[in-house]
Amino acid sequence: MRLTVSCLSQLPEEHRPHTALILQETPLPDQAVFYLATFNDRAVALAWRQDERLGFIAVRDLTRRRGIGSELLRQVRQEAKAAGLTRLECDPAQAPEGEREGLSAFLQGQGFRPREGVLSCCLYE
Repeated sequence: MRLTVSCLSQLPEEHRPHTALILQETPLPDQAVFYLATFNDRAVALAWRQDERLGFIAVRDLTRRRGIGSELLRQVRQEAKAAGLTRLECDPAQAPEGEREGLSAFLQGQGFRPREGVLSCCLYE
């Protein structure tokens, strides 16, 4: 099977057990655009966006280093650009303490640059 990334207004119930493993007790926002990456009908990565703010992005630890995060972020960028946004911003401090350095390195490797205390990328480069 192949990786599928879905853009959703809410997370489907059938994926809640696997998304709980990804979230690691991070609460879901009431309103956001959710991006759910699934492989073999199991959630392997999750992100959400609120306007220009990438509020969360994580790949399940068992499936890291396989390009899933890059594909998820590519889809987030593509959809944000189609929605008329010009940039995305993410604060790595939103991640669990042990994940912040890895998230920052991942985002910078994907073209995000430090800007006013957050990491930011232009969607029209």
